[in-house]
Amino acid sequence: MLSYPNYRPDDVVWSVSAARVHRIGLFDAPVRPISVINPRFRTMNRTIRRHKRPVPAEDTCVFENIVSTTPARTALDLNADLSPAAGFAAMEQVLRRHMLGDDEDLIFRLGYPPNLEAEVPAAVRSLFASPVARLSSGRKRAEKLGGLISPLSESYAESRASLNLHLLGLHDFVQQFEVRDGRRKLTRLDFLLKNARVALYVDGTQKYVDTGFDAMNKESRQHNRLLALGFKVIRFKFNEVLGLQTFSQKLFSQAPELRGQCGCRLKL
Repeated sequence: MLSYPNYRPDDVVWSVSAARVHRIGLFDAPVRPISVINPRFRTMNRTIRRHKRPVPAEDTCVFENIVSTTPARTALDLNADLSPAAGFAAMEQVLRRHMLGDDEDLIFRLGYPPNLEAEVPAAVRSLFASPVARLSSGRKRAEKLGGLISPLSESYAESRASLNLHLLGLHDFVQQFEVRDGRRKLTRLDFLLKNARVALYVDGTQKYVDTGFDAMNKESRQHNRLLALGFKVIRFKFNEVLGLQTFSQKLFSQAPELRGQCGCRLKL
C-alpha cells in the first residue's frame, strides 16, 4: 500500500486500508484492493478501489507521504463499511492511544491513572465530536457508540465483549478491576459486573504459548482464590466474544442471575 505508485493527487486512503496504515486492529477483515476515496474519480480493479466521494480536509492526515483519513475518522468509517462491532473496537483503540499512548509495556508497568475514567468524556468529545458532525450518514449510531467506548479495553476481544454487554443491557460493569486479597494484589479482572460479583476474563492463547504452564498454574490459583472470596468467574475464549448469541448463551448459562439485571439493550 505504501509503495503503490499510481495514487492520484487528491486520493485519500480510507476504511480498511486506512486502518492498516494507522495500525488499528481488525479481525477477519476482507482482503481487498487498496481502498481510496476521491472527489472526482472512480476506479475499480484488482489493485485499487477508488470511490467517488468527498472527504473534509479536517478528516485527513499525511502518513509517509500518503494522505489518509485520520484515525478517528477511519474508526467511524469502519462502523459503516464493515460493522458496528468493528467500528466500536476501532474507536476504543483510537481513544486508548490518545489517552495512554501506544507503548503497551509502559502502560502495564505504570498502571492506569486514578482519574482516567473522569477524563474519558472530554477525550471522546475532543476526538470524535467534530468528525461525527461531518458524517453524511450514521451520526446517531456513531454518537451512541461514542458514549460507550472506553480506553480500558486492552484488546480487540475485550472491545467485543464490552459491546456485547451493552447490547444485552448489562451496562453496569467496570473494566480492569483490581482485586486485593488482604494487602496484596490478587489479580485484575477484565470485567466485573458490579451488582452480581460476576468476574469476566477474555482470554487470548498467545500468553500460554509465551509462558506455558506457569501462566496457567498462576491463573488456576487466582481462580480458586476468587471463588473463595465470593466471585463467580466466567472465562471467554476469543471466538466466544465474536457472536452475541454465543456470548450470551455462555454468560447466562453460568450466571443466570444476570438476566434480571439487563436494562435497556443497546440498539444499533
